[in-house]
Amino acid sequence: MSRSGERTENQVVPAGIKPFMISVALSLLLALSPATVTEIPKNFLLTERDARRHLAPEEAEEQGYKISDRLTEPWELNPCRHQRAVDRGRAAARTITHWTSAPSGSSEQLVIYQSPRAARAALTRLDAEVKRCARKADPSAPELKIQWRTSKAKAGDEAIGMGYQTRQDGSVNQTITGIVTRRGSALMIYTTDEGSYDPGRLTKNARKMAARVCKIPGVC
Repeated sequence: MSRSGERTENQVVPAGIKPFMISVALSLLLALSPATVTEIPKNFLLTERDARRHLAPEEAEEQGYKISDRLTEPWELNPCRHQRAVDRGRAAARTITHWTSAPSGSSEQLVIYQSPRAARAALTRLDAEVKRCARKADPSAPELKIQWRTSKAKAGDEAIGMGYQTRQDGSVNQTITGIVTRRGSALMIYTTDEGSYDPGRLTKNARKMAARVCKIPGVC
């Protein structure tokens, strides 16, 4: 060491200092690097292989699918009729909707959040919105009366049965049945407009995806 306190060129850094300096440098590098983006593998959702299958022209007239990986897609169960996602902390999402000429429709949605806490907050908000917007009407169809409801469900870490009926002139016009399930940092939603309100018939799919989603690193 020189009198000025500066290290000379020939001075050797103690062996124990080098690993420490490397560790500090690596920590700073990781802190400044962008976070790893979670990806949902192709054909991961239960309906995805069918949704990606090429349909013959005559079949395409009878049914169709839409696949979206946009993070801004609103929940498929959407009591307050948001035009885009209002929950926070999304890391990845995939939404598949299916229609037939019957007419009928169903959907499957997987949203992965940055943490289990963010996923729980999303489920809590969705549950609260059912109560807040239980009778929120559709401005484009004022003649329809909409009534949302929830029920108990068992799948994943926690789940809620959810859906609604639309009525016109006192008669049931449409019934939407759904189930929303959380597993770790993932939220899964299944819906159908066939049959009466019965979230129990969607439990099998919800449980299957709740187990499958743990294959994605960091979710469970």
